[in-house]
Amino acid sequence: MNLLVILVLIAANNVAAFAPLVTRPTKRATFAQMSATSEERLEELKELDRLFSLQVTRELAASQVYLSGSIWCDQNDLVGMSHFMLMESNEEREHALAFVDFGMKRDITIKLDSVPAPAADWDTPEDLWSDLLECEKTNTASLMHLASVAQKVGDFAVSTFLMPFHMEQVDSEAKLKTILTKVRDENQTPGLLRQLDTELASESAAHGG
Repeated sequence: MNLLVILVLIAANNVAAFAPLVTRPTKRATFAQMSATSEERLEELKELDRLFSLQVTRELAASQVYLSGSIWCDQNDLVGMSHFMLMESNEEREHALAFVDFGMKRDITIKLDSVPAPAADWDTPEDLWSDLLECEKTNTASLMHLASVAQKVGDFAVSTFLMPFHMEQVDSEAKLKTILTKVRDENQTPGLLRQLDTELASESAAHGG
């Protein structure tokens, strides 16, 4: 027996001696691990569906907030602001329908929730515009959370679908911040509110509002 054969036999004996100490997953353990992974994946997808449904509700809620604001402005002789908010209300509803359309194409289980009744009265235009800005911020946060979950589960179709909405939220918040600043400046510059109302009327007319 040459030296190489002896070394091979020694190595084999050492492996056999330590074999009981090596923990290998049994078929049952492997199946259990796979089941756990599948269940975890299923829960993640359920959470994505839940958040997707929630976003539909948020878009509809935002539409109601803008619509209520439009009614209030019309009642307070702020026709330009009323038209602007009516356009925004329609746009938010279109967003909700876009989510529903995409969800059906992707076999996402969408469950509509009740839409909370919006405020119907405000003390000042500033209070109204402040509420609208907060509504948009809430919508932005909701979209960001939905996007993070979509990224986590690797649903790139949902992630891609959400991209235009993220950019639109940036524009919406910036627009409302500018309007709110002008509304607040009315205290220092009387007549600015009416000027802003005229500007928004022209803007709405230019966009078919």
